[in-house]
Amino acid sequence: MKDPLRRWYARRALITVAVALAASGCAGGVHSLSFPNPPSTTIPAPAAPATLPAGLSSIQEAAVPGVTTTTLPAVPGGSSTLNGTVTGPSGPVAGAVVQVDRFVGDAFSSAQATTAADGSWSIKNIQGGDYRVRAWQAPSLDMNTPAIIFLAAGQSQTVPLSLTSYQSQQVQVAINPAAPTVGQPADLVVQVTAPTVNAGGVFSAPPVTNASVTLVNGPNWQVNNGNPLPTNGAGQATFEVECTVAGDDGLQAQVGANPPVTLQMPACGAAPVTTTTNVSPFLPTSTTCPPNSNDTTTTLDFGSFC
Repeated sequence: MKDPLRRWYARRALITVAVALAASGCAGGVHSLSFPNPPSTTIPAPAAPATLPAGLSSIQEAAVPGVTTTTLPAVPGGSSTLNGTVTGPSGPVAGAVVQVDRFVGDAFSSAQATTAADGSWSIKNIQGGDYRVRAWQAPSLDMNTPAIIFLAAGQSQTVPLSLTSYQSQQVQVAINPAAPTVGQPADLVVQVTAPTVNAGGVFSAPPVTNASVTLVNGPNWQVNNGNPLPTNGAGQATFEVECTVAGDDGLQAQVGANPPVTLQMPACGAAPVTTTTNVSPFLPTSTTCPPNSNDTTTTLDFGSFC
């Protein structure tokens, strides 16, 4: 037995048996018995509790993995209707995507529809609220600004949508100084981009690099640094130009073999008038005024003080 107390009781039991035998005469010669003291058992004191800080805000707890969930506002489930027609530069647009976004605070949910052959669309059985409505057709039709409306519960509202067409390449121009004058050089920057609309209705206009740009149909403009010029990494070609005649002078830019594009140029101002003053090379002389005058004065070549 490993427990000291149990060993003590076992020894006592054996001794008790021995005493009983001695009393019955089976163990003669035993005159005294010695019993050991029971072992002492020490109970350990409980551990002292840890000391907590005065403010629990200083305790750094381990992060718990997870994500924050937000309930998005629902679009279906109501009695309202949105409808309309999508048109472009050539009339109704078939196969365009119409998306409605219902906002509640900063959160929103969306629903989509596709226009029919006549450009019509409809989204039924939706809830009322604040909506953003827009349409597009990849890769070249998009809205400049979406329609923002409020739809009442049970209301049927018509929202006409108009799309803008973006060419395969777009040409923009800037000139410095903004008001050129005859005979004065100016920097003319022509930028070429390739606008596109992706399947999600996102518009972008990346630059077209290494495109050949030629300035044409500008009889009252001259180019001083070469024509044509290639576009750089930003899609820009910078020309040094001068206008030769005051007034609204037309100018176009042709990118590669594409048709020329008319540039929005400011009117060219007249050259400043330069005036010169002729100063007489003669020095002033002293002369005598006409008779009946006793004054003597100094005269210049352009008049007398007499």
